[in-house]
Amino acid sequence: MRTIQEIIAIVKDSSSWLLYRRAEREIQKFKQDQRGLFNTKMKVAVLSSFTAGPLKDYLVVEAAKEGIDAEIYMSGFGQVSPEILNQESGLYAFEPDVTIIVATADSFAHNPFDAVEELIKLSAVRQERGTGILVVNTFMALPDWPLHLLETDRHAELKKANDKLRETFSNNYQVQICDLDTLAAYYGYANALSPQMQAMAHIPFSEGFLVLLAKKFVSYLKAQAGLVRKCLVLDCDNTLWGGIIGEDGMDGIALGPDWPGREFVDFQKAILELYQQGVILAINSKNNYADVTQVLREHPHMILKEEHFAGICVNWNSKPDNMKTLADEINIGLDSFVFIDDNPAERQMMRQMLPEVEVLELSDNPALYAKSLRETNFFAKASLTEEDKKRGQIYAAQRRRNQLQQSAATLEDYLKSLEMVCSIRAAEEKDVKRAAQLTQRTNQFNLTARRYTETEIQHMIADSNWNVYVLGLRDKFGDNGTVGLALLEKHQDVWRVDTFLMSCRVIGRQVEEAFVNRICFDAVNTSVKRLGAEYIRTKKNILVSDFWGKMNFSKDRSDENTTYYHYDLDNYTSGTFEHLKFE
Repeated sequence: MRTIQEIIAIVKDSSSWLLYRRAEREIQKFKQDQRGLFNTKMKVAVLSSFTAGPLKDYLVVEAAKEGIDAEIYMSGFGQVSPEILNQESGLYAFEPDVTIIVATADSFAHNPFDAVEELIKLSAVRQERGTGILVVNTFMALPDWPLHLLETDRHAELKKANDKLRETFSNNYQVQICDLDTLAAYYGYANALSPQMQAMAHIPFSEGFLVLLAKKFVSYLKAQAGLVRKCLVLDCDNTLWGGIIGEDGMDGIALGPDWPGREFVDFQKAILELYQQGVILAINSKNNYADVTQVLREHPHMILKEEHFAGICVNWNSKPDNMKTLADEINIGLDSFVFIDDNPAERQMMRQMLPEVEVLELSDNPALYAKSLRETNFFAKASLTEEDKKRGQIYAAQRRRNQLQQSAATLEDYLKSLEMVCSIRAAEEKDVKRAAQLTQRTNQFNLTARRYTETEIQHMIADSNWNVYVLGLRDKFGDNGTVGLALLEKHQDVWRVDTFLMSCRVIGRQVEEAFVNRICFDAVNTSVKRLGAEYIRTKKNILVSDFWGKMNFSKDRSDENTTYYHYDLDNYTSGTFEHLKFE
């Protein structure tokens, strides 16, 4: 029987629906015989105003490429409204994790504004009655007469209707906008449409554009499942700049406003865009450390500076070994990394020795580096929090903390020198996005690994039967942002710790003990007698397997994956934390 990689290879460099259909059928057979080999399973409902059967095959195969077992529910032709309005429809019985509405403007009304109003109304009904997130597309606003000089009313109306759609859902936790119009413009309107298939089968889009659309939808699945990568690791010579710094010297490398250095400046600009969206940056280079840092600090055309990097591993060791060192230093898993190197041999070595690291295949032409990076979905996010915007700075500051720790005589001296200020408070509306993100992306210091959506977190904050705590930490190197979350379900005189998690970068600074102490303190002051807690074992959270025991919780029992604990609050005494200030 074929492996899943061999099945996916059927469609390599092709957009043919027949090949995708063949691959989809083989994937279904594979799943029957080889269960449990995908990273995650997701139920996806596609409600379409046109014949969308081919989209199912594209979705299943593109999801499989990302390790997602996608179970697809397809509505009938033009059945968007009936599926949503009828609570007995197959949509609600299916209970999808993600619902996609993919529709053209004229399928609802001739007037684009009426079509948007209908989409808004249907989306509200879907949010009220269903579970999971909803993805809604904008309408394609192609120019009706591309060689004419005047803009038609239809084109202008569609653009304004799309603006209204984006504005309506800009702060909605459950609805995410897929900008189909921008995607079609990038692909090329003329290539995206298929007048022949529209006339024959009510399929408005070409095969090539359907593949791109499926990839876009899979990005939403990855974001919802928390399968996005966190850190971009970069080679230096002929990657961040042209030439070899050890041989050419700083003045001899290609990096500047004109060819042959312009392509490397453009590539760095694309990397900076990711940094500004919260992607961590690191360097993994075979080089002399002093040569590389001189370029980072002094070259006038470097877009990326030393302070942008959370880890700088420059030596003559193998790059897979350096990658392990970076994982330890930054304190994230190897499966959080994406590696970029101009050398095909280095890329192949990384794939063979550390298959959990994603490796971007580069063109031989540096002018295409930025394009290759921008066309990936390794770092796709559905929303951006304030912590995301500052994450690069936060991790770069962590590198300076690590340097301080290495120079400190004792752990006590190190903790004292950090000048830490801790904030533990009840979560508010402004914390919803970050809290949900923490549940979806925190793996190592996560006692139960339960994942929650923004809507679910929002409901917990508003529910008197739940306490939602967030923890923030800052020190002399900067603000770490919100780095901890606790969700407690309240039952009369017993509270149950549903979720307790923290960012690994603050472990070992007494913060975790202070967090537990605050929960106990609040429980005692509301006459709670006992706290219940669990440790649910995963592949990634072995680090905290004995956490509750260290916090003086008593072990009750264990089953296959879960250990249950309790803490009798009659035994509680408030802790002291001499190296932490609280606000």
